[in-house]
Amino acid sequence: MAQHRCLRAIALFLGMVLAFIFVPGLHADQSMDEAIAILTYGRWYFGGPGHMGIWREFHRDGTYVSGNPTSGTWKITRSELDISWGTGFLRFSLPINPNGTPGFNGKGRAQLLVRECAKGPTPTPGPAAPEVADRYKAPPEAVPTPTPPIPADIQQSASALIQTYHDSLVFVTGTAAAGSGFIATVGSANYLITNVHVAAGIRDAAFRTLDGAAVRGGAASMAVGEDIFCMAVPSAAKPLPVMQGVDTNAAVGDAVVVLGNADGQGVVNTIVGKIVGIGPNLVEIDAPFVPGNSGSPIIHLKTGKVIGVATYLVTNQYDLTTNKKLARPVVRRFGYRIDSVKGWQAVNMRIFYGQADEMESIEGLTDDLYDFFRDLDENHGGVTLDRHTNPVIKGRIDDWVAEKGSHPSAEDATEADENIISFLKIACRSDVAAAQRQINYDYFVRQLADQKQTRDQMAGAFEQIIRNLGQ
Repeated sequence: MAQHRCLRAIALFLGMVLAFIFVPGLHADQSMDEAIAILTYGRWYFGGPGHMGIWREFHRDGTYVSGNPTSGTWKITRSELDISWGTGFLRFSLPINPNGTPGFNGKGRAQLLVRECAKGPTPTPGPAAPEVADRYKAPPEAVPTPTPPIPADIQQSASALIQTYHDSLVFVTGTAAAGSGFIATVGSANYLITNVHVAAGIRDAAFRTLDGAAVRGGAASMAVGEDIFCMAVPSAAKPLPVMQGVDTNAAVGDAVVVLGNADGQGVVNTIVGKIVGIGPNLVEIDAPFVPGNSGSPIIHLKTGKVIGVATYLVTNQYDLTTNKKLARPVVRRFGYRIDSVKGWQAVNMRIFYGQADEMESIEGLTDDLYDFFRDLDENHGGVTLDRHTNPVIKGRIDDWVAEKGSHPSAEDATEADENIISFLKIACRSDVAAAQRQINYDYFVRQLADQKQTRDQMAGAFEQIIRNLGQ
C-alpha cells in the first residue's frame, strides 16, 4: 500500500507540473505523417539562449539547412523532435505549433521555435523518403492570414530611415547567435543599445554597423526593471533620436517601423506596422519582428524617433474572456520604452557573464527536474537510461534506478522513493538560495525571483508527496 501511495503522489505531482508545461498544438499522438507534413513546411526560427535569430528549414529526407550557417539531421521520436549537427544536439518536445507559437525544448522550458512564414526559400532537398513523398501538403490551418499591403508612402518613409541612419544600425553577432542593436542619443551622450538578453546570450559579441564598421563599446549599463542594455560609444555621424514622453507624443494607430538584423542574417529590412498599445514601460506593436530582431529600434514614423527596443513576443492560444481555444493563435509583440527607464545599473562584463551563467545553470536544473518527472509519466514510473545527465541530480537518479532495478521488497522500494523525493526537494532550493546571496544585477534578480517561485511550488509538491508516504 505504501508503494501505491507513493506512485499516486508522483502522479498527482506530474499533473501539477505538466499542466503548465504543455499547450495545445502539434501533439505526439498525431500521426507521424501529419507531424512531418507540418514540420517540413516553411522556415522555423529558434530563440532563447544560444539560438537567437537562427532559422532552420526541415526537409522530408530527415536533413535540414540553417542560417547559422550549419546543416544536419532531424527526426521525430515519440513526443520529441531531435535535431543534430556535428557534435551538437537539441531536443524539442511536442507540441510544437506553427505560425508564431512558442514551442518547448526537450526539458519543458519554453523557447521560441516558431514558423514565421508559410513557405521559405526552397533549397535543394535530398530525395523524399518513399513513405512521405508528395502527399505532404501544408494543412489549411498552417497558412498564415495574409497581412494587408503596406501603403507606398509609409514603406517609402521606412526605407528612407535606413538611408538616414545606416551608420547607427548595428548587427550583434557571435559564434552561435545573432541579434540587433542601434546607436542613439540618450541625454547628451551616444550609446549602443540592445536587449540585456541579447548581451547575455551572445558571448564575445562583435558589433558592426550596416556600413561594416566595427563599433567599440565602452562603459556598459543595464536599465533597472527593463530588458535594455547599453554601452557608451564615440559620437556617431547620425545617431537615432529617442522620443521622450511616448505616452503623450505617440498614439495607438501611429505607424512604426522596426529596423534590425533580419533573421540574424546580417541584413536590415523594414518591418512596418502600427502601435496597438502603450503602457508605463512597454509599447505593443503589430510589426511582425522575429527573434533576430531583438534589440532593434522601434521607430515612430511620423517623428523619426525611437519609441522602444524590440524585445519579445507572446502568443495567446485561448480567448482571455471565454477561455475557448482560438482558431488561430494571436501573436503579440512588445518593446521596452527607453524614456521610461527610472535608473541604470553599471555593468562589469566579467561579473555580468558570470551571473548569466549562474542563471542558465539554475534554469537548466529546473528544466531537468521537469524532465525527470515527465520521463516518469511517459514510462509509467520508470525512467529512460542516460536521459538525465545534469550532474546535480544524475548520481542520485542513477542510484535510485539501480536500487529499484534490484527488485527490492515493497518497504525498501518505498524507502528508495522517499529518499529520491527528499533529495529533489532539497535540490529545488539549494542553488536558488546560494544565488540569492550573489546575484545583484537587476535583470538576473528578476529572473531568479521567477525561478524561486517555480522551485518553491515544486518543493511544496515534493513535501506533500513525502507527507503522503508517511500516511
